[in-house]
Amino acid sequence: MRKNDRAMHGRVLVAAIAAITLCVPAYARHASHTALAQKDVSATGPGAAETHQDPVLEAMLAELHRSQQQLQLQNFQRPFFLQYRLDDVDNYEASANYGAVTGERRDHRRLVRVTVRVGDYQMDSSQPHGDGSLQVAAIEDDPVALRIALWSATDIAYKAALRDYTRKQVALKAYQTQPSAQDFSREKPLVSMGSVVRLDLATADWQKTIADASGVYRSRPSFEKVTEYSASTIHARAVNRYLVNTEGTVVRHGSAVYQARISVGTQAPDGMRMDRSYETTGTSAAQLDSAAQFHSHVEQLLASLEELRKAPVVDEVEYHGPVLFTGNSGGDIFSNLFAPGVVAIRPDLGTEARTKGPYAASYRARVLPEGTTVVDDPRMDSFAGEGLIGAYDVDDEGVPAQPVDVVENGKLTSYLLGRAPVRDFAVSNGHGRAGLAEPPRPEIGVLRVESTKAVSPEELNAKLLAMARERGLDSVYVAEALGPELSPRMLYRIHVADGTRQLVRGAAFDDLDQRSLRSNISAVGSDTQVSNFLGETPTTVLAPSLLFDDITVKRANDRNDKLPYYPPPE
Repeated sequence: MRKNDRAMHGRVLVAAIAAITLCVPAYARHASHTALAQKDVSATGPGAAETHQDPVLEAMLAELHRSQQQLQLQNFQRPFFLQYRLDDVDNYEASANYGAVTGERRDHRRLVRVTVRVGDYQMDSSQPHGDGSLQVAAIEDDPVALRIALWSATDIAYKAALRDYTRKQVALKAYQTQPSAQDFSREKPLVSMGSVVRLDLATADWQKTIADASGVYRSRPSFEKVTEYSASTIHARAVNRYLVNTEGTVVRHGSAVYQARISVGTQAPDGMRMDRSYETTGTSAAQLDSAAQFHSHVEQLLASLEELRKAPVVDEVEYHGPVLFTGNSGGDIFSNLFAPGVVAIRPDLGTEARTKGPYAASYRARVLPEGTTVVDDPRMDSFAGEGLIGAYDVDDEGVPAQPVDVVENGKLTSYLLGRAPVRDFAVSNGHGRAGLAEPPRPEIGVLRVESTKAVSPEELNAKLLAMARERGLDSVYVAEALGPELSPRMLYRIHVADGTRQLVRGAAFDDLDQRSLRSNISAVGSDTQVSNFLGETPTTVLAPSLLFDDITVKRANDRNDKLPYYPPPE
């Protein structure tokens, strides 16, 4: 772009921001000017000058200003709030099976989500299943094309908001109990300009790495004949998210996630199916395993599967007693059982509940053992040298990320909120997060679990055996890896007499739920592990080993299918 072009972009963007600021409510106008002034003075990295040179933001702000001026159907309400969000997504994925690359895909797309709210902050048109509308946008920085996508989505969202607002008013008349919190929180305007991220991946090298990994099973002849699948992938995604709204918020932030994964499935001699997987994840390609490290982990994975094939099936008689969860299993437990309960999802109309979920009535009550603290701090981007993919600086509603003390000394003291308040929590704490082009909803970022009574792994094992002796048990269990729905993948029977370990298969857990987190944890380890969960909204859990007092281990009711009728090709 020529110098005079950049100057013109700057003047247009400044004018658009100024016009939007004039239209925001009086309570926000002063805060908006203050935020802009502070950004101009104290900006670091990409400064205010870069703010005025972004053609995407220029188009978004210009169309937002036009919508503010013109968006009103005759005899209907004007919107009190508009928000435009654009996700610029660059995605790469390659897959390999049985030692050869089977697919490669690279796509670049832009998606816009427009939110239109009719009514006011106390009661608006928002719905429990999401709001706004979605549109595909041009991947080129053509201002007219970008604005047309925004215009189209705005028109649809406004009509839907008017309809939903009327329906909501009618619905509320049917209930004696009115909402205990307003529909939308007032937040300070924010201007935050982060750097644009780009994918940086040696694709050819990684294709070779995953192809080699998916073919390692061939080096084990006895294993090769019963391998049902051996699949490996490399996935990289860069998202640059742009957000502007009528309160004066202007945000641009970029994030990237990289993950290499291997999954192998096989059958035991009795036909029981089993699988193992391994992944390496980071916020940059440099944080992933090297090719040699990845290969080494695949060898370990195959060795564990071979051991599983030969392992005995868990006893038919149910076991009731202590179980120690080590490795990343603590992260799986907190991600599945705890995290969904501490996000503040608004309750249904007409109800008196504070939130929806297992901890709706647990505010200020004990949900974990005494001495346990849980903090969600999205600003924490690394731990013990590992990148945390759940980290972010600004949430997807334009609110700065904040650390939240969720549990203190075992008691639930706060929830994670976006801009949809619930009783006793009137404002966001920076946890409104959104998948690609999806409406924002409360979600964890980086959830860290610690205990003032934490003990070493050696002490945990000693306590496990001591509990077994006290109860006259011949054996106890240690779970080192969990699968879907917290099913055991690597479960060891520990013989109390001599401490030897025996791998078993075909097991399932009972009694592993929120109640067991509250009253069934006997000890917490000091061995915090990083668990990165790559979904539409990346999250991270930092959790230690957990010793539960009484968990049921029983035989899973899985069918044993026939083995292959003839061997695979040589």
